[in-house]
Amino acid sequence: MIDRELLKKALAVALEKGGDFADIFAEQSEYNWVIADDKKLKTDRSAESGLGIRVVRNHNTFYAITDSFSEDKILTLAAYVRDAAGGNSNRDIKLDLREESNQWPFAFMIPPRDADIARKVACVKEAEDQAWTAPNIKQVTTRFADQQRQIMLATTLDDKVINHTLGLTEFSVMVIIDRNGQRENGRFGRSFYGGMENLTGEFAPDNFAREAVRKAELALTARDCPRGTMPVVFAPGVNGILFHESCGHGMEADLIEKGSVFGGKIGQAVASEIVTLVDDGTLPGYGGSFEFDDEGTPSQKTVLIENGILRGYMHSAVTAQKMGVAPTGSGRRQSYKYPPIPRMRNTYILGGETDPQDIIKDTKRGLYAVDTGGGGQVNVITGEFITGIKIGYVIEDGKLAYPVKGAAIIGRGIDTLGAIDMIGNDLEITKMSGRCGKGSQQVPVGVGMPTVRVKALNVGGTGEAI
Repeated sequence: MIDRELLKKALAVALEKGGDFADIFAEQSEYNWVIADDKKLKTDRSAESGLGIRVVRNHNTFYAITDSFSEDKILTLAAYVRDAAGGNSNRDIKLDLREESNQWPFAFMIPPRDADIARKVACVKEAEDQAWTAPNIKQVTTRFADQQRQIMLATTLDDKVINHTLGLTEFSVMVIIDRNGQRENGRFGRSFYGGMENLTGEFAPDNFAREAVRKAELALTARDCPRGTMPVVFAPGVNGILFHESCGHGMEADLIEKGSVFGGKIGQAVASEIVTLVDDGTLPGYGGSFEFDDEGTPSQKTVLIENGILRGYMHSAVTAQKMGVAPTGSGRRQSYKYPPIPRMRNTYILGGETDPQDIIKDTKRGLYAVDTGGGGQVNVITGEFITGIKIGYVIEDGKLAYPVKGAAIIGRGIDTLGAIDMIGNDLEITKMSGRCGKGSQQVPVGVGMPTVRVKALNVGGTGEAI
């Protein structure tokens, strides 16, 4: 993408006045969409390219971007960031920029850039046609999206240059069903780091439609959720978004600096002793996985909580230097237009030893949360969070009694972790669709969990008090 000698020259300019380190992140990306909404088909594509130069000095970040790869523009940008960072050491930088070898154990069978548009349209039509076969369907929206990003990163941190390709394929179906004037929606979507080869078997397009319809039809039969403080059993998989929101963000190191409730608690108990929480970037095909993060740190599996004890945070190179620890491969950016910040990757609670059915049997009365609906909100300073439960079941005498909807769970992340008293042996990590937002940036992530019981949570619902 850019000549190595030019990269060396630009990084030397960027550090002439004495920054701690510098990097250049260059990108060429293509994006494609196929959307069928209410039987109307639309396709679109876009492309972008550019680079950002960062200088870090005294733990402060100075960053600027350009959409040109010309030598004049790059050297001018390097001088601009150098001057913004300040200093007067007149350093003479000698760089080798060795090329980091590619060891990532995953390759595209069908790179997004090479996939024919007709094939993408066919996938969308297959799902759409399947959804419209269900009774009482009023609206169907099917969305296919992919992106392929060619990335070059040159960094003075360990004097290397990295070239790698990321390709994300996404598919989702949303339906609305109207039965005797009662309307409910259902949605099912997944994201894969890989190509269209992922849209087969369990994740064939027509199965997305069937699952979206199943969710909508289940919601039509659901009662209003009861309210009160009660045990909540969370189904495995995508419900891991609860812990992503309620706890994960509070363990990102830049938010620790801003006063997260998990700050200053390394080595202390912050959860039940049966809880081990990890953030893992090494799972090929998942939205939070990659060979290197966006600072060039190799991907890794980071243990955040081990048997209830807080072991560490998610670090970028900047926060790691500031706190005197090693970076965790968590420095991520949405594109070249943004500097990297600490972000989650694939965050999940490890499985336990209990049969999931035994967890339900052991719960006399409570809520079984099937689907949290994909998100929530958290105040990382206080740890307070709220998340919705789109579909669940009331548990009565150790059995799933009837489906419910319209619940909201309110709590404090650190208290919720401490109240976990049973963990199933059925860990499921989900290639969830959508993005995790932080500030102005959005990145794909994965979440997961086994069946988990929290012995007491505050559940808000429109049904009777429990």
